[in-house]
Amino acid sequence: MIDDFIKKYNLPEFRRKQFNQAFYRDLISSFNELTTWPKDLREKLNQDIPFSTIFPVKEIISSDKKTTKILFSRFSDKKQFETVLIRHDDKRNTICVSCMIGCPLGCVFCATGKMRMQGNLTSREIIDQVVYFARLLKKANQTVTNIVFMGMGEPLLNLEAVLSAIKIFTDPNCFGMSDRRIAISTAGIIPELKKLIASGFKGRLVLSMHTPSQKLRQELMPIAKENPLPELMDILKDFSEKTNKRINFEYIMINKINDQAQHARDLAKLLGRKLTYVNLIPFNPVSGVSLEKSKPRAIKEFSKILTKCGIHHTIRVTMGDDIKAACGQLAG
Repeated sequence: MIDDFIKKYNLPEFRRKQFNQAFYRDLISSFNELTTWPKDLREKLNQDIPFSTIFPVKEIISSDKKTTKILFSRFSDKKQFETVLIRHDDKRNTICVSCMIGCPLGCVFCATGKMRMQGNLTSREIIDQVVYFARLLKKANQTVTNIVFMGMGEPLLNLEAVLSAIKIFTDPNCFGMSDRRIAISTAGIIPELKKLIASGFKGRLVLSMHTPSQKLRQELMPIAKENPLPELMDILKDFSEKTNKRINFEYIMINKINDQAQHARDLAKLLGRKLTYVNLIPFNPVSGVSLEKSKPRAIKEFSKILTKCGIHHTIRVTMGDDIKAACGQLAG
């Protein structure tokens, strides 16, 4: 956001560094606190650039105090979206950012899809979500340790804004985060996935899998019809082999839909053992959706089969479901 301002007023490079230090590192609460700049320059900055493009409307904290969900509104049109902070027991602080308001994909298990598409978020609106929580954490002498594009929207369908935001997150003069601390979760849009890989993306790649069957995947995720699973797997395996990076697969466990023993065996066969990791996610209730969470016994048996087949995986501990902040529950 500062580039055009620097160019407009023909400012020396050190002004950019001062701004980045104050805004992204010191986490000032207004441009007036940018005291390394003279007052007249701060006044111009206040006139030309909004301090934030979004504002909080409502905050909800889970009963265990580990999950905070913020309902944001953007200044441009007052449309609203949600962002989540997850505080892990191992001291990690993960921001689950949104890249869209709503989502066009319409996955049957996801509350965001029921909102339909209401607009893309800009790179600045994505960045401001993280900055907001970074300021919040600073009050407790904590920092943002991880960023996951697993909030509202399909990141690959807003790829330019997502990559621009990641550039700021990983810039050593801005947030300075490690690439491996950033993850993009996607339903698997093949043309855009190829663009992401071609961009040199160095973060973690997560595929919303949810079934090893192309037929069932199309029923759960309509976008799968145009993005067949065999082709997706070829692209991901090639990416993994060339980069030596592990691919993560998300698998929502839905009662009697995708949680049977044969599903586990087919999944193991499809993935293979090399550089893959599966997150088994118990389905989280969504208003107006008749699907049910898999029974604990079914999840345990599914896990046993994956273990026997040599597939590294975890059963995700649900966090924030009491405030509808868990996977698939964001709905503004």
